Amino acid sequence: LDIVLWSGGVWRDSALCVPHAAFRSRDFVLRPLAQIAPRWRDPLTARTIRQLAMRLDKVDRTPIRS
Repeated sequence: LDIVLWSGGVWRDSALCVPHAAFRSRDFVLRPLAQIAPRWRDPLTARTIRQLAMRLDKVDRTPIRS
């Protein structure tokens, strides 16, 4: 289980940081989140998930190859 976000804001300890430090740049995280929680706000930037996903659309993404 990967805990990327939670409704309690920011939480850190020696083993875990929520929200995940890289979630803002991960399409595979933001696209599904934008479908189920488009208005949820990142506690660090105050941007909505929809806004974060739209920013990724403007950036050149390298496809993941298997």
